[in-house]
Order: sequence, then structure tokens, then C-alpha cells
Amino acid sequence: MTKLHIRRLAAGISLLTILSTGATSAQELETFRFMFPVESVNQYHPFYIADELGFFAEEGLEVEFEDAGGSSSAIQQVLAGNAEAALPAPSAFLNAVAQGHELRWVYSYQYANIFTLAATAKSGITQLSDLAGKRVGVSDLSGGEVPLVRAVLAEAGLGEGDDVRLVPVGDGSALTVDALQTGQVDAYSSSLFDLAAIRSAGIEMVTILPQEAQDFPANGIVVTADLLESEPEKLAGFLRAVAKGVAYAAANDEKAFAMAKEIRPEEFELETLATENWAAAHTLKTPPASLADQPLGSHYLPGFQAYHDFLRQGTEEEGGLAADVDLNLVLDSSLLESANDFDKAAVEGK
Repeated sequence: MTKLHIRRLAAGISLLTILSTGATSAQELETFRFMFPVESVNQYHPFYIADELGFFAEEGLEVEFEDAGGSSSAIQQVLAGNAEAALPAPSAFLNAVAQGHELRWVYSYQYANIFTLAATAKSGITQLSDLAGKRVGVSDLSGGEVPLVRAVLAEAGLGEGDDVRLVPVGDGSALTVDALQTGQVDAYSSSLFDLAAIRSAGIEMVTILPQEAQDFPANGIVVTADLLESEPEKLAGFLRAVAKGVAYAAANDEKAFAMAKEIRPEEFELETLATENWAAAHTLKTPPASLADQPLGSHYLPGFQAYHDFLRQGTEEEGGLAADVDLNLVLDSSLLESANDFDKAAVEGK
């Protein structure tokens, strides 16, 4: 397997961390390969911070972070046994399960839809019905956001072409900014990070995506059912380290930002963009109010069910599900109690 990106922070942990965890050398740590769909310390900072603070080493793990080049590829690496776990988008996960693969979603990391639909503040558009006769920019006509846009337009009684025109304007690039500034398009749909790029250029945007669609889940940790059964303690240790990273980042936002910037300086060179991306990452990983008192990593079943039903309406060419998926089976919570078995106050105060 070609490794596009590997960062081994555990190998560089301090002597104090090694002594405090009882590990006498990095060689005693067990390798754990984890696949990200894309490479981004900003978006996935709790994982990197968990590694930087030695949380994985405390569980006897040396984690190799790898960029799989997409969610489907990340899942394929897990199925092939080339990685213990991955962090795919729910669409790729549900489609893999619908195709018969025995996978389990064991920790929910991001809770908000990574795709959004927003209008420029100057357009005066505040709801979907206002899009009649308007043009909506998208990254590309084959972009992952397009099925979502078409679905919400249809629910609002608006037809693509007749009522609303979709125009490809790029993924938050200078082309996108120009299209919005010059009025070539009145609204824009793409990922929250593409929208962050737009906002960093000084364009005020108003989200008009219905709340139900905003609550569609984003990425979570996925493993095979076989590994969950055969090595639950190893997986629980990994999840506990992740949960510690999530808890630390939530309680120490400024310190977490500074730490992420030190880990990957090139991602933070443009301060305004990095700050907007950080805000988008925060939005994604904030659980809904109904999960406020639940263990870190808990699954938001209503959002998953709504997303599942949305995917079932689409064609397979659009990424729709070929069959129903039993969410009560594949959204597995068996490790969450163990993953949250740590002194939260001590972690937050590090």
C-alpha cells in the first residue's frame, strides 16, 4: 500500500510521558494504523493533539495517521486489513454496509452535515423559496453537494433548470469568490470548509439549508465487525485516547489551535482562513443539544436515520443506497463507556 501521509508523533513523546505510562521504549508500543479521508490537522486536530499529548502512548499504541485519498478508499483499506480503523463520511460507510460489508461505526466524531447551502447577505435571500429565479453555485455538477441541493430544492417545490439554475463555480477558490462578488450566482453550496474560504475573503453568507439537513452526520470512526469482536480492548484504548483529545480541545480552544498550528504550520499560514476553518471544524464536531450529557462519541440516531432515508431516495449513480441499513446494528455503542473511562478534569487541565 502506498502511504500518502504518515505522522508518528508517539515516537517523539517525552521521557516523562514514557515513564508515566510505564513504557520503556517506543518499540514496546503496538502499531495502530488509522486512515483519514483527507489530510487536515485543522479539521481533525483532536486526533493529532491526542498523539502530541501522549494519550495514545498511554494506551500502549503508536498511531500511524494516513491520508487515504477519500472516504471510500479509507474504508477499502480497513476491509483489506491494511488499517485498524478509518474516519469516513457516513455516505461511504452506509453504502459499504448496504453492499454487504460487515462494518461498525463505533465513535461519532462529527455531527453536522459537512455540506451546506448559503446565500450572500447582500442577495436578501433568507430561505429556500427565495431561490426562485436565482442561480446557485456549486463546486462542480458532479460534486457531493449536488444531490443534497437538488433534494432540498425539490422539497421546496423548486425545479432545477425551471426555477433554479446550478452553476459550477469551484470549491472556494478565487473563481468562487468572483462569482459571488459579481452576482454571477446568488447562493453557494459546497463543504463547510469551502464556505470558510468564502467568508475569509470577506463575503458575508447566510445559511439557508433546512435544519434537518444540517443535522445529517459527518465523519466517524469505523472498524470491521471482526476486529471489534477480536480486539475490543485495543479499540477501546484507541477510542479513549481520541476522546481525551476531543475533551482537551473542547476545554482549551486557544491552546489546541496553537498546538495544531505548531504541528502543521503550513495549514495555518493564512490566519483568517485558518480561523474560519477552525470554526467550521468546531461546528462539525459539536454534538446536538440532546447529546450534551451523553458520553463523547455517542451517535445521533435521528440525524443518521434522516440521512439514511435521504440516501435511499437517490439513485446509485448519485450515491444513493441500494438497500436499507439496520442502523441499530451498525451504529455500535459497545465501546463508548470504556472510551469515556478517564478523569476528564485532569485531561482538560493538562
